[in-house]
Amino acid sequence: MKPIRSGLFLIAFNLVVAIGLLEGLFVVMLHAPRVVRASPGPVRLLIQQVYRHFNRALVQFDPNCARYDPQVTYTLKPGACTFENVEFRDEFRINRLGLRDDEASLDAPEVIVLGDSHAMGWGVGQDQTLVRVLARKSGLKVLNAAVSSYGTVREMTLLDRLDTSRMRVLIIQYTDNDQPENRTFRQIGGHLPIISETQYQTIVRHYASQRTYYPGKYVYRLFMKVFRLEEPEPDQVKMEPVTPTEEAELFLNALTRASRTRLDNVQVIVFEVNEELRPPRPFIAALAEVSRREGNPAFIRRLITLDTPRLLTPADFYILDDHMNAHGHQVVGDTLADLVRGLNR
Repeated sequence: MKPIRSGLFLIAFNLVVAIGLLEGLFVVMLHAPRVVRASPGPVRLLIQQVYRHFNRALVQFDPNCARYDPQVTYTLKPGACTFENVEFRDEFRINRLGLRDDEASLDAPEVIVLGDSHAMGWGVGQDQTLVRVLARKSGLKVLNAAVSSYGTVREMTLLDRLDTSRMRVLIIQYTDNDQPENRTFRQIGGHLPIISETQYQTIVRHYASQRTYYPGKYVYRLFMKVFRLEEPEPDQVKMEPVTPTEEAELFLNALTRASRTRLDNVQVIVFEVNEELRPPRPFIAALAEVSRREGNPAFIRRLITLDTPRLLTPADFYILDDHMNAHGHQVVGDTLADLVRGLNR
């Protein structure tokens, strides 16, 4: 009996040591991104997933930076706040409409940029965003109307709140997780359900609690997630498989039906930002093809697509976070400026 107890004790001891070492590895590597970059692919992917699911702050659910909105779920909160994660710490200066831009930019901008966290400037300073790069290089008045985690439907809904009296160019940044919102909008006949303020505050509290650290947190949470023993994240959306053509059709349906703003005399430019650069997603190529169909409004048929994967490299993204760094914003902003300036030639 004694040898059995000794054997069980040894197994338990080794298990505790192994868990402790693994937890320690997570803690260290979450604060050493350069080590993560140099790690083998599977290790790098594991650390990125631990960061993104169990450690990352989300600006749209930070009560210092965001507020509930009954039409679009939330906007940023007017004023100033600091948004930070492991790899960055940035100040957000937010205008009265809840956008990461100044008050002057709200007054009859010539170019409006819609999108989600990528165009908003997640992880970079306010003057480093692709929108500000575009404005400086083009010499045009540009408004950053991108808000973290918005899909195309909410982006176009937000457009109706803006001064579009002098808008010549509408730039829309797309990401693959726009698809569920666009699909829901079409499925229920041109309507997008918006959660209540009570539900929104529940999500805010959930993500605040996720950032609290306790010994063994990462190993425990990873175990629970791998074996599907924990509740899904409260804002999680289901990504159903669609063909590239269907995805492009969902986008165009939102573009033409989710806003009352007339775009007949506006040049629309669409680009996608996605960390998975190789091979590139087929959405942009499909959109270029679908938009040329007979029967589409004229502004859709002359829509311009920008293939950003050919411009960006993995070095243009953070190591842990799946967002562009300042250099990535510079590259995209410069390209958009050249494209916009070319429209007047």
